[in-house]
Amino acid sequence: MRNSSIQVLMLLTIFFFMFLPLYDTFFNHFVGEPEETWRRTMLQQQVLYSYTAQQSYRKPHIQDESVDLRIIVIVFNRADSLLRLLGSLNVAFYFGERVVLDIWIDRSKDGQIDENTYSIASEFQFKHGVKIVHNHTFHVGIYGQWLNTWTPKSNSSEIAVILEDDLTVSPYFYKWLKIVHKKYDKLVEVNGYSLQGISIKHGIGSEGFLEAPVGNLVFLYPVIGTWGFSPNRRNWVKFRDWFEVMLHDDKFQPLVPNILPTSWYQTFIQTGKTEGMWSMWHIYHAWKTREFTLYPNFAGHLGFTVNWKESGLHYGPGLARGGKNPSYNLLTRWRLGYENLPDYPIRLDVYGNIDTED
Repeated sequence: MRNSSIQVLMLLTIFFFMFLPLYDTFFNHFVGEPEETWRRTMLQQQVLYSYTAQQSYRKPHIQDESVDLRIIVIVFNRADSLLRLLGSLNVAFYFGERVVLDIWIDRSKDGQIDENTYSIASEFQFKHGVKIVHNHTFHVGIYGQWLNTWTPKSNSSEIAVILEDDLTVSPYFYKWLKIVHKKYDKLVEVNGYSLQGISIKHGIGSEGFLEAPVGNLVFLYPVIGTWGFSPNRRNWVKFRDWFEVMLHDDKFQPLVPNILPTSWYQTFIQTGKTEGMWSMWHIYHAWKTREFTLYPNFAGHLGFTVNWKESGLHYGPGLARGGKNPSYNLLTRWRLGYENLPDYPIRLDVYGNIDTED
């Protein structure tokens, strides 16, 4: 009888220690403080995101070719959009210089390449240089497409531009990039050059489109413009190195106070869709290091790219235009005055006001 009681006691003890952690987890998740539950949800999302992002980041593609311009086109499954963009690249001016067109095709989460997109990329004849089609070996998402496709060597002088597939470029986009890189790469606060001619203001409560006062052909702005972005090599390498380090901090969130992108990103945290907004990390890094992106400021918001706002990661059914109308107007005529740029461009803050802070 005594032995039976001891056995029962031992079984109860084992049961207690086996199921206590499960009870604790259940209690904390369903009964615990809401703030603690929310914090834990954020961290779990960050851990998952960090793992997937690091998978795509570990093996960056190192460019070996010596070129003047590298055009990086990133695409997943929008074959018609890709064809429209490639067509505009073929009628742009490159002045007989060495150009490489890198087309990067992402895979679906189950590892599939879109056949129509691959066919368009493979069959397209680029008239101005070398074309290389890269098929990612696994799904890398928008983070891997942006952060893992341009890794220049330390002594590289090439200009790179990253283009998502729902853009069209101006025939003069490279002429513009040559001018602004030569003029402003030496400025440590310039992290790159946006090709888009129109953007909203990003300060909370601000309204209207972003523009500098008349007479300023360019301006600096704290938020990156992703409708065609050409990085400053020095600052791009610094940003990528910082990004790799911060991925290991599961408690870190790249949140900048009082700007709309932070609100968008927080919504994505709640819905588990932060994988669609890589730019938040760039915005945060620019904010911490006091860096700016250079934008053109032409009359009528003419741009060196236009965006067709097709359905995808950035534009859902309520915002997408289905490829029927571009974001605004493309610059199709070059004027000599476009080359007369100031040594130090005017700076705007996220509300569109002139920024006089040193």
